[in-house]
Amino acid sequence: MQTSLRLSALSSLLLLTSSVMAADVAQITLENGAQVRLKDDFTWEYVITETKAAPTALAATAVSTSSNIASVPSVALATQTVAAPVTTLTATAIAQPELLGSTGKDGIKVSFAEGQWKGDKLGLSFDLASTSNEHVTLVEVEASFFADNGTLLKTEKLEVWEAIFRMPETYLRKGEQRKSSVIWVEGIDKAQWQKQLINLKITEINSR
Repeated sequence: MQTSLRLSALSSLLLLTSSVMAADVAQITLENGAQVRLKDDFTWEYVITETKAAPTALAATAVSTSSNIASVPSVALATQTVAAPVTTLTATAIAQPELLGSTGKDGIKVSFAEGQWKGDKLGLSFDLASTSNEHVTLVEVEASFFADNGTLLKTEKLEVWEAIFRMPETYLRKGEQRKSSVIWVEGIDKAQWQKQLINLKITEINSR
């Protein structure tokens, strides 16, 4: 409750000072150690990832010291191979996975409910709730899967809700709570996903 009140107060403060801070992004640390980013559109989100530099690898390259390759031995020179930065979860996000599994936008809330395995395929179920005045026909989320050590495994877009054309009873309406069908995902290593670390972000909402 205190966390919600603090976020509400900070959002109100940002709104009152929009003429000064409209283009700025503020970041705060809550009492539970979680970091929150306040955006210039008066929304907020948890800071759950950080980018770390990958270790530099050394590769040996054989270089001849003479044009007479047959008689003069080559000299091995070490060259550096720079890998791309690695995206990982913060220590707080790993310790508090409840920060990851829910997202909301325009009155629609999506929460990760459960996962199941069928061979090497991962089946995901989601809970949806609506306070929107619109009749929602499609909800798409971007799901980021993280290994138990926090390393990003995969990011994939999933349609967690899709209504059937001309069947109004399949629309997600205001005040309703629905459960998605099971959505199957491939390419996740079961051995690395025991903690079920998944981050969600709503990317598209369609309505009638």
